[in-house]
Amino acid sequence: MLKPIAASDVIIGKPIEEALYDSDGRLLLTKGAVANSEIKNKLVQRGHKVVTPGAATLATKPTHSAPPSDSIFATTQHAAHTLSIILDDFLAGRHTTVFTERIQSLAKRLLQACQTDPEAVIAAIHLFHEGEYTIRHHLSVGVVTALLAQADERISEEEALLLVCAAITHDIGIIHVANNEAKLSDQHKALIQRHPVMSSTALRQAGVTEPLWLQTVEQHHERLDGSGYPQGLSGSAIGLHSRLLAVADVYCAMTRPRPYRPRAYFAMAAMRDLYVGQSQQLDHALIQLLIKTLGLTPPGSLVKLKNGETAVVKKCSTQGTPLSYALMTETGTPIMPPERRDTRDKHLAIVGRVEPEDCQHLQALIRSLWA
Repeated sequence: MLKPIAASDVIIGKPIEEALYDSDGRLLLTKGAVANSEIKNKLVQRGHKVVTPGAATLATKPTHSAPPSDSIFATTQHAAHTLSIILDDFLAGRHTTVFTERIQSLAKRLLQACQTDPEAVIAAIHLFHEGEYTIRHHLSVGVVTALLAQADERISEEEALLLVCAAITHDIGIIHVANNEAKLSDQHKALIQRHPVMSSTALRQAGVTEPLWLQTVEQHHERLDGSGYPQGLSGSAIGLHSRLLAVADVYCAMTRPRPYRPRAYFAMAAMRDLYVGQSQQLDHALIQLLIKTLGLTPPGSLVKLKNGETAVVKKCSTQGTPLSYALMTETGTPIMPPERRDTRDKHLAIVGRVEPEDCQHLQALIRSLWA
């Protein structure tokens, strides 16, 4: 049950003690957030709190049979928790007889989410910055791989499932190295060169027998010009599925901070560098498919508008003029609720990126856009 809050429930400058919602059950402000006077006034007007013990989640009644996009957004990010548990069990040697089934089940969930609401899924991975890098990276690669596989008419549904399985396990042989925060030692660099084979071997030991899954993992660092590893394959010797996973892997690595590179590429810059700088190494047609599928500025991208506002992209566009929602004014005041901005208007054009850490206090507003 929801009950309107009182002014005493929000103290300026002090973290709030419980999450606050609007009358429809949509999250307005997370527990622990700090409100200023303007936010407090709006919360007093619209805010509600949970008063029924045990009410863990709130949602409006569905008006149609399809799941609401908010659940797709949340489900996608929650998939990282599921993947973390599966990989922890793998490393500890637990539940080995059901490893393949668990990975396939998770892959099916990601494929279904991508079919139901691709823009919510894309936003979810671009806005997810919690937990270990390897888990976030594998989840992101899994989602991008699923989207590309569904968009590529050459790939069947069965192949798409195995391809996503490969995507969320492609670095399983070096998880401990990839999470290393220091610069890689020579020994670790040698492991990196061998990790596709190490990962494939680990998967075989875990009971994976599907050739497509194993080959895709083994070849995902091979490059068309022969500069890749571990075998130095080139051209048509590299399978389609491996070429697709390579594009997804490189894009996701570029657009996420790394232990040795704290500043990630802006999505548009990553697309440009892939298109211009790596067309000799990666499949150019698949790079084009990536841009078409995600958009030059994908949903979930945090951007600065020409009028000084901070915004988040809601709907993608290959023309660089996506539909966005303003989250914060030029002076730093949150906009509640977020307001629609058409970036085709020259006064509202996207002029730059915004770092995720600068928007931590806006997470409730951001998530509300996919409610």
